Amino acid sequence: MTLRVGVGGIFHETNTFAAPTGIAAFDVLREQEIVEFSRGARTYLGGLIDEGRRQGFDIVPLIYAEATPSGVIQYHAYVSMRDELVERVAAAELDALLLSLHGAGVAETIDSIEEDICSALRARMGADFTIVATLDLHGNIRQELGDLCQGLFPVRFNPHTDQHERGVEASRCLADIVFGKVQFETAVETIPMLFPPVPTSLPVFEELNRICSDLERDRAVACARVMHGFPYVDVPHMGASVVVVTRKGEADARALARRIAIALWDHRSQIKVNCLDAHGAVDEAMRDERSMIVINEFSDNTGAGTPGDGTHLLSALIASGARACFSHIHDPSTVAQAAAAGVDARIQVELGGHSDPLLGLPIRAEAEVLGLNKGLLYVKSPMGTGEKIDLGQLATLRIGSVDVVVSNGRRQTLDDGWFIKAGIDIAQFPIVALKSSQHFRAWFEARAVRIITADPPGLSPIDVSRLQRQRLQRHLWPIAADANYHDQARQESV
Repeated sequence: MTLRVGVGGIFHETNTFAAPTGIAAFDVLREQEIVEFSRGARTYLGGLIDEGRRQGFDIVPLIYAEATPSGVIQYHAYVSMRDELVERVAAAELDALLLSLHGAGVAETIDSIEEDICSALRARMGADFTIVATLDLHGNIRQELGDLCQGLFPVRFNPHTDQHERGVEASRCLADIVFGKVQFETAVETIPMLFPPVPTSLPVFEELNRICSDLERDRAVACARVMHGFPYVDVPHMGASVVVVTRKGEADARALARRIAIALWDHRSQIKVNCLDAHGAVDEAMRDERSMIVINEFSDNTGAGTPGDGTHLLSALIASGARACFSHIHDPSTVAQAAAAGVDARIQVELGGHSDPLLGLPIRAEAEVLGLNKGLLYVKSPMGTGEKIDLGQLATLRIGSVDVVVSNGRRQTLDDGWFIKAGIDIAQFPIVALKSSQHFRAWFEARAVRIITADPPGLSPIDVSRLQRQRLQRHLWPIAADANYHDQARQESV
């Protein structure tokens, strides 16, 4: 008998310090649209579907909604998507469900949309209905989510180059449950740490991933992962965690999770990001006479929910006289102004700086319109290879000696496709500047002679203590010097 397995999810990384997110911000895919979106893509959904079919499942695509990271989801927008997902699951006569979730989703009055989604599904489908989910490494999760699902499978790497593999893993776990009658248990161990997005190429995370991989060689351990957490949020359960999924009765998931958590806590001082302010980063790049130097603007990363119209780094580049290209400023009004004027026109712009004074003032300057293009592209980076991205209309402007991509849409720059669509050949520029904290590295690190990180004021800063939080319920390192995981672990063991 072929098993009917649903696939869907609601995927959002919520920066609670940014402007609210409405339903219009979400790409909502239904049924066959999910399959078309995922075909050939190295994404969570692609892995879930590809492996699910290999396992012999009758894959039933339901509804999948995703928005570029942004502010708190408006209540009615979220509930409409959640309720449709639950109703579709109930109506589809499914044997099990595979979900693509993030782990850091927040809606108005709901601190974890992932817990809320799975609670609603449990209430409708019953305690015995099988749910397995993939997660982003930057989720803020706790044991409640582990109790609602038979298995959780976070990505291992940052940049997230292993999304497809985690989807495959989740589908295989589901096959073990439904075909092999295997029972799994999931332990989520929270750690009092709140740190900025860092690459898993740091020595501390390479060692932690080695520990996790060694544990996973035991057939009793389906998953052992460190989740970094998402720091640009104000909810009580924020912070790092460890997820371990084991065959029930064959390994102690909680003990293994605490072993990994202790290793992370004891090496926390190694979690560092070297950075400069905007002018310092530009000066440093100009002193280095090699090409290509990449400057990444960490603190206005739309991949962490920021507006993407910050002007600090771009202003510094223009003022320096450096020959550089920049991707990209989110400013639909300037795109419309450039489109109305046409290619080769010279226009007076007030570029960027419209969303929040923290991100800098608008750049008032004369700009030459170099090009007008459509921002539809497919990711070629190892981070999400094959995923379809639509930045809307693009305007390419030259301000001083800097060629700037201006967009209707918001999405962090992952590879040179963002520049190519705007008519820019990055090989012609000694300095390439972009907005991203880490994911750009999956493509640019092998091609840049050097990467310099700029961290001007913004809504995704390296120093996570810059953002004022009202809802902290525990002391978190490094915000609180007296945070102590060992005390927490001892108290929970009593």
